[in-house]
Amino acid sequence: MKINKNVIIIILLGSLIGYLFGSILFSNYKGIDYVNEDGNIYYLQYGVYTNKESAIENTKKLNNNYILKEMDDKYYVYLGVTENYDLALKLQNYYKDKNIYTYIRSDYVENSETLDKLKEYDNRIKDTNEEEIINVMKEIFDNSELNL
Repeated sequence: MKINKNVIIIILLGSLIGYLFGSILFSNYKGIDYVNEDGNIYYLQYGVYTNKESAIENTKKLNNNYILKEMDDKYYVYLGVTENYDLALKLQNYYKDKNIYTYIRSDYVENSETLDKLKEYDNRIKDTNEEEIINVMKEIFDNSELNL
């Protein structure tokens, strides 16, 4: 079997062009940036329900350690809220160890007072254990001044 010189040249030229385009494309890629300076917050979502009764019924095992938020005729159950993605992951792992599966949902908050207050809470729980995080989440849920 004889390999044609033209085929090898075409393959090498195509590879070179692909490499160049890939390098240009990925040189501008910065990845996902989780630095929060613009109002992003992260909810630890447990579930979404079409009526309030279902939401309350399905959250009995959570010992009232959640917030129920109504949006667009649906009821969202959140087990935590933070402005720091790493803390949201830490909290998600805590619940996962207890066989409670959650979803991290991002949202935007324009109220700077709410963001500042969440940053204060996040600073309190940054280097603590998961149990302390749960206690701080209860404080956040009980704080009626936060516009979550």
